[in-house]
Amino acid sequence: MLKSTLICVSLLTCSAIFAAGTSPQLVTHEQLQAVHSDGTSSFDDSGPLTVSVEGILLNSPEEYLTPDPNSTEQPWFMGGQWQIYVQGEGSDHAGTACWMGQNYGNGPGDENYKNQQWLDELARLNRDPQTGHIFRPGDRVRVTGTYLFYAGKLNINENHEISEAFDFTVELLEPAAGLPQPEEIQLSDVKNPDNTDLFDETRNTGGEYYQSRLVKLEDVEITNPENWAPGAELTASNGNGLTLPVKLGLGKGFENYSCPEGQIDIVGVFDQEAPGYPPDSTKGYRLVVLDHHGSSEVLGSLDTNRGNKPADINGDFIVDIEDFAELSLHWLETASGLY
Repeated sequence: MLKSTLICVSLLTCSAIFAAGTSPQLVTHEQLQAVHSDGTSSFDDSGPLTVSVEGILLNSPEEYLTPDPNSTEQPWFMGGQWQIYVQGEGSDHAGTACWMGQNYGNGPGDENYKNQQWLDELARLNRDPQTGHIFRPGDRVRVTGTYLFYAGKLNINENHEISEAFDFTVELLEPAAGLPQPEEIQLSDVKNPDNTDLFDETRNTGGEYYQSRLVKLEDVEITNPENWAPGAELTASNGNGLTLPVKLGLGKGFENYSCPEGQIDIVGVFDQEAPGYPPDSTKGYRLVVLDHHGSSEVLGSLDTNRGNKPADINGDFIVDIEDFAELSLHWLETASGLY
């Protein structure tokens, strides 16, 4: 009840702030992700209600969650979902997840997006509002909006509201700036000797240090390869008692290739999904692997393209007239450039 009351007060206050035209504050990812000793957000205590963060886009949203519209009214069924990770640069050693869902009214919110409204939201967030550039991993971007603490991390999101006042925005700062090199880690960097999660409230070590950043987990093996499938949950082990959950995304590689065997490295985004209710925000660290390109030595991929639909020519995850226009530009074109 207290949590619901706090969220309600936060939403009402946010509405007043937006109505007054308050400008968002540019903050670092480290500032935004600061936590208390129990893992809950300390930025949320007194931070501004709207913020901007800048960094490198790590993923295409459809690689992780299914954006397909589904307005079915069913308790806690979210329908289409959209999520990206943005990693800080230089000394800003942190990152932020940005999330949006279709059916807030099935859960903690009041209203759902209708299917066409949801598609319009996807089209808005998948393109730079000024240039029309379709965002791709490796772009340098700025994200601006409200935030909400969930399962161990502070996400930029719509606070479960479909009102335009709560829309967050993604802006292009530099196209194709390049994905960061994954940080090389061992399981001992994020797990205690007894295999519990290594939590450090200063965020200088452990899972908090790598949260929402691109990493390469070295010298592990998958202990349950029989679970291999898009969206599956696997377990990585170093053979010495340390393990870490591995969440597979929705990339086509999980259908086209089999799970690598033996000792491998795993490339993905280090994430947290704290368990329980209320969640224990000192636990729940995992690795999110977005796609796989068939290597027998490395699970994961750094070379990703947008879109998983066959007719999505321009890769914005929407099949529409713009795909036909893109196709017509190259109709009957051959490899030599002749027609």
